[in-house]
Amino acid sequence: MDTLQPVFEAVARCFSVLAEPARLRILHAVCESERCVNDIMEATGLAQANVSRHLARLHQAGLLVRRREGTRVFYRVARSPYWDMCRLISQQALVGQSHPERGVGCGRDRPVSVFPFESKEATSV
Repeated sequence: MDTLQPVFEAVARCFSVLAEPARLRILHAVCESERCVNDIMEATGLAQANVSRHLARLHQAGLLVRRREGTRVFYRVARSPYWDMCRLISQQALVGQSHPERGVGCGRDRPVSVFPFESKEATSV
């Protein structure tokens, strides 16, 4: 078990980043296209200070990448296993809300994603 401790710590760090609803809203806002901070503020309804703080945390965790264009900074989702994991958990939560009598994760319905892929590929898991 001691050899797995670094793995458990890395997973816990990932979940702590994703445990904030505002960060999930930001991920949703940038999931389909690159956006600047002002666009993210408009899409999420969050104040500039909150958006900037959460964007910094998401970038530091490797979930977002950024690029500067003049005075504006644009953010987009970095393809990573964490992104796929977030999509999967969100899909299963939606299935559980739609059909609470079945339980979360039963896999009988095609899940609907709040974090769609950038392409038109299927979102079923």
